[in-house]
Amino acid sequence: MAAQPVTGASPVTFISEDTFTLNAGKQYQIPLPLILYDPAAAAPANLLLWPQFSKLAATDQTLAQNLIVTLVNRGVLSTSTPA
Repeated sequence: MAAQPVTGASPVTFISEDTFTLNAGKQYQIPLPLILYDPAAAAPANLLLWPQFSKLAATDQTLAQNLIVTLVNRGVLSTSTPA
């Protein structure tokens, strides 16, 4: 299956856990149109469309991707095809 855009009620928001660059506690919001989801991919939540993603520490990149996977699995976010 190809990556699908997600839909939901609001941007995905998370708090940074990066303690190495003093970003811990910083809040980020990912606009839904910038999230692609592919359950068959190694990293199912593709955030490369979000410009801030490449600037995040690896721990926060993983956190954001795992959060999106969890939100899709729980039905908070959905794709145009069932995940």
